[in-house]
Amino acid sequence: MIEFVIIAILQGLLEWLPISSSGTVMIVAINFFGISPKEAFSLAIWLHLGTALAVIVKFRTDFVEISKACFPQVFGEPEELVRKKRNWLIIATIGTGITALPLYFLFKVILIGTFTAFQGDIITLIISGLLVMTGVVLLKFKKVYGERELNDTNNKQIKKESMVSGLAQGVSILPGISRSGMTISTILLKNYDQDTALRMSFLMSVPAVFASIIVDFIFGEGSVFGILDPLTILIITFVSFVVGYVSMEVLLKLALKINFGYFCIIYGIIAFIIIIPFLLISNVF
Repeated sequence: MIEFVIIAILQGLLEWLPISSSGTVMIVAINFFGISPKEAFSLAIWLHLGTALAVIVKFRTDFVEISKACFPQVFGEPEELVRKKRNWLIIATIGTGITALPLYFLFKVILIGTFTAFQGDIITLIISGLLVMTGVVLLKFKKVYGERELNDTNNKQIKKESMVSGLAQGVSILPGISRSGMTISTILLKNYDQDTALRMSFLMSVPAVFASIIVDFIFGEGSVFGILDPLTILIITFVSFVVGYVSMEVLLKLALKINFGYFCIIYGIIAFIIIIPFLLISNVF
């Protein structure tokens, strides 16, 4: 129980920083707690439920307005800004599915299922490489932003830009690719201001989290429901929710002030330095 609570705390803290909480959760779960890569992958997906609930509570006004906007026959036509948020989330979720589904099966079915000997070390190397890629993206786009707000966009722009941000979000199903880093960078690249990029990034994360959990439940052989009892699942979800909600404000401000690109690159390189010599000694290559 203690090891899973520790992992849940990590998820609650790291979700708000652009350093891939899922990648870190997998590295810790595999290398420190001996959890298999398949189970660690499913655990990393599930723990996002707690932080997604934290996002729902934090941005509850937005979600209530967007939910009402989905039923104009009942609640009336929404305001223009709410309508744009609704359309952004719908299109971005479709875009997320386009990239996330094939990458999910690529990582879980092909990569994790292919390697047997030293499986955990090889998966860690893959995650480390993806962390370095995340770092490069963050370094390139950290300071690229403008002054646009969602009210400044037309319907054509909403369709295009929300689809692109959704496609970018879907890539983050790969552990080591930061979801917030990819989506915020993509939105900032369209000259939006930081507040708009941050808000839309976290709003669009919620449907993606619920969809990924459903997909993993249906197709994941190592689904969290097969490795943990209901009480443990409930506890770790609650822990990631509480830690995530309490730490969100502070860590989001930190994420905007500090360039975590260098951290991701150094983080990934250190993992390479530690693991590659071990694999060489073990005659894997």
